[in-house]
Amino acid sequence: MGDSLRREVLRMFKKLHRTRLKTFEGDEHALQVVRKKINDEYRKYKNVTNQATIEELNKFAQEVEHEVRTTVIQAVETAPGRVALRLTPDVLVDNVSYKDQKDNDADIENKTQTCEKYKTSENTKQ
Repeated sequence: MGDSLRREVLRMFKKLHRTRLKTFEGDEHALQVVRKKINDEYRKYKNVTNQATIEELNKFAQEVEHEVRTTVIQAVETAPGRVALRLTPDVLVDNVSYKDQKDNDADIENKTQTCEKYKTSENTKQ
């Protein structure tokens, strides 16, 4: 495997773990399960030497990282029948309905600020 391809694989491996840490922050069980799954998948394919196959696997890892980052929402039951959602700006961006680009940018900025306010208020409650 060439040095540049090796670097790309390692970069994606690290990015998956960083995404895992952000997405499942505060949920130790989920963090450990996802960590094990990422490491197991990389170990399973560590002996692959075909460059085209490695590139395909790396592209798949990029798609998985994108899906985890943009679609996973944590929910914690705060009271019987009530849940608190932990949303990230990445989740909010992909779920914006289509409007003029100018309006989309304003909506995204407002949702990001709301998400940050929620994060700040959650940290002060603890």
